[in-house]
Amino acid sequence: MATCVCDVFPQNSGNYTEISAACWMGEKRVLNICCNTTGNIRKAIMEAAISTLISQFKTYAGKDGSSNTLSKEEFSSLVASQLPNLVKNASDPAEIDQLMNSLDSNNDGELTFCEFWQLIGKLAGKQGGFSQ
Repeated sequence: MATCVCDVFPQNSGNYTEISAACWMGEKRVLNICCNTTGNIRKAIMEAAISTLISQFKTYAGKDGSSNTLSKEEFSSLVASQLPNLVKNASDPAEIDQLMNSLDSNNDGELTFCEFWQLIGKLAGKQGGFSQ
């Protein structure tokens, strides 16, 4: 059974004390949180990961149209630059077309965030060994 060791680091920050905590299992950090004495928690690792996914989606969406959806060109650019090791043949236009068509549930030629999220779920499942 693994043991979780937590380190807590109080830091004075203006009118309150901020507390950072990092939990480790062996050499792997499994939790990182930061909160202040008022109880406001800043982003944990998973929250930061979700924020990053949203931010990257928004960065690529809207470059050539709606800022709420990814066009084929925006999707291709995002996959090639952000997911080159997780998406097989990420630079192959035919693969990107096939992948986008499999995600575009309403067949409008663009991906909403929810449609894009399907890809993230599939990749995460495969990366974690949760899918076949």
